[in-house]
Amino acid sequence: MAVMATLDKRAVFEGAALALAVTLPPVVLVRILHGDDMQGEESNLWFIAVLAVFAGFTLGGHRAAKRRPREGYSNAAAASALAFVLILVYSVLRRGLSGDDLGLTFAVSMALLGSITVSLGVLGGWIAVRMAQRRSQ
Repeated sequence: MAVMATLDKRAVFEGAALALAVTLPPVVLVRILHGDDMQGEESNLWFIAVLAVFAGFTLGGHRAAKRRPREGYSNAAAASALAFVLILVYSVLRRGLSGDDLGLTFAVSMALLGSITVSLGVLGGWIAVRMAQRRSQ
């Protein structure tokens, strides 16, 4: 409960919104263009989607931590987690409605993606905290 008290809700929502705004357009575009690629024959455009995830969640974590550097890591992690949960809910609904498998492979993939995205958000938070520390010296 102490962590919840230190979260800046506006910073968390802004960070999550930025993460989604940077990440989703390239990912959706590549999915539309190459979503039916055969396994092992994927387009190189998927690399852009990966870069978008890295950039989006790092920038989102940075935005969330920048407002309150003393609680920067918590805000960055919460913003990234919120953005990931929204993506997860969408993915589960989309796969469930289309009849795609929601089995172990999907669960493990989502767990790994969640770990990566929250870690990227914390990296962005670390950058914001370090920048604030350097400015205050």
